[in-house]
Amino acid sequence: MEYQIIGHSMQVINIKLNEGEGIFSDAGKLVSKSKNIKMMPKLAGGIVGAIERKATGATGFLTEFKAEGGPGNVTIGGVLPGKAYEVQLAAGESFAAEHYAFIAATEQVKFTIETVGIGVAFFGGAGLILQKFVGPGSVFLHVVGDIVEYTLDGTEPLEIDPGHIAGFDNTLKYKITSVDNIRSMMFAGEGIFLAKFEGKGKVVAHSVSRFKLASELYAQGKADTKS
Repeated sequence: MEYQIIGHSMQVINIKLNEGEGIFSDAGKLVSKSKNIKMMPKLAGGIVGAIERKATGATGFLTEFKAEGGPGNVTIGGVLPGKAYEVQLAAGESFAAEHYAFIAATEQVKFTIETVGIGVAFFGGAGLILQKFVGPGSVFLHVVGDIVEYTLDGTEPLEIDPGHIAGFDNTLKYKITSVDNIRSMMFAGEGIFLAKFEGKGKVVAHSVSRFKLASELYAQGKADTKS
């Protein structure tokens, strides 16, 4: 498998598959494909995983692409302005991604659903269900805006608005904490809760919160309708 990231403000990934190779992608992320690339639906993490994904607002099915009768190309991308990001996983390594960030993975990668706590679902903005990927293989994400990377060395925790989280290494401990200052909650315009990461590993973040962007676009649309 070879791939090329194309574009600037709204990147897509062109993946070249040799005969017999395959990837699976989140439904609705296909841009184009070669004629000999065969498509078939695939349950996301089994029946239970598909139900859990539907509960978070994601699709219950994935799409599997496989090259048959020779090499072929598949191009996939996100639906908002942003960047493509590859996570390379060695055998046994794992990575968690928020469900909207995931766009594709190589067929060797194992896919499961991970529950991270009820606080995330109602207050964090990142959703109750995360998607967990176990290597070996590559996982491709779509990051809204620009890519922001944080590498934790175990000495200092990271606190981040949950809506900015695209994914993180499973070596990190993750929990939701409330903002210390009550005035920040009420008057500063920030969220009431933050995600706190501890340990050693990497956090990949959106420079623009997907949820805040959607809220601003909706508010602007309503304002334009009234004017």
